[in-house]
Amino acid sequence: MQTTKKETQNQRKTKQIFATRVSLAGSIVLFLISAGIGIAVDSVTLLLDASANLVILVVAFLMHATIEKMHKPPDAAFNFGYGKYEPFTVVIQGALIIMTCFIGMKFAIQDIIHPEPVKNYYLPVIGTLICSIIGIFILVYMRKTAKKTNSTMLKTAGLHWLTDTVMSFGIFGGFCAALLLNRSGYAKITPYVDPVMAIILALFLIRSPIKVMAHNSLELLDAAPTGHISDKVKKTVERHKPEPFDIKRIRMRKAGENIFIDVRLGLKADLSMPEIARLCADFEDKLKNDLANCDIIIHFTT
Repeated sequence: MQTTKKETQNQRKTKQIFATRVSLAGSIVLFLISAGIGIAVDSVTLLLDASANLVILVVAFLMHATIEKMHKPPDAAFNFGYGKYEPFTVVIQGALIIMTCFIGMKFAIQDIIHPEPVKNYYLPVIGTLICSIIGIFILVYMRKTAKKTNSTMLKTAGLHWLTDTVMSFGIFGGFCAALLLNRSGYAKITPYVDPVMAIILALFLIRSPIKVMAHNSLELLDAAPTGHISDKVKKTVERHKPEPFDIKRIRMRKAGENIFIDVRLGLKADLSMPEIARLCADFEDKLKNDLANCDIIIHFTT
């Protein structure tokens, strides 16, 4: 049983590491396309898009290192394991994206005050279409892998790939509209299309990391998990509770993929210590079978 569990953890680790490498390669390609075209045509929107891809690139490196670390067993330095490396990485990821958004808005406002037309609209249209297509493939892969491995970190990475892909399609539409305006004789309006798109894009980007940072910051502070995790733990404890006991208290906290559960039972019947030990051991085994990646402590009072 122990060997099978270890093999499963190794398989999940392998899939997670490969997913970070896919994210790494994809972000490099998209960064080069967006930054190259952005510099060539002087587009603040594409440079903001390139900055977002650079953030994904940096975070992919962090995720790779984190996955290696978080799968290490508990040791003398980290008695409860390295699970909190995952929410810590997610918080850094969110902070970097928020910083990128504010920098992008600053440059966009400067461009509105001192408007400069984009030099060529055909290159951005082609480039953003290519970025959108690449983003769709990586997004689908990241979501599938996150679901298979139940990784919060990959789910967050998938969320940012979703944001980046939607962003690429939005930029593509914006540049198509600017191209049509330019060819229809509205050249005076087109210099404002690029910075306005950048501001809208930054405001759209900033929402997701704020929510993710808030959630993972609570996890770093040992807040009890809420929603389906909390409900599942409570229902499982209720279902497998030994008959001679009452549930006095259930405490839990989450660290990355790991859930730490503390259950205090109250003894209702007169039982010997060997009987109590057997019931508690059986209870613990049932909980571990139903709740993946759980570290369970059981107390009892008479």
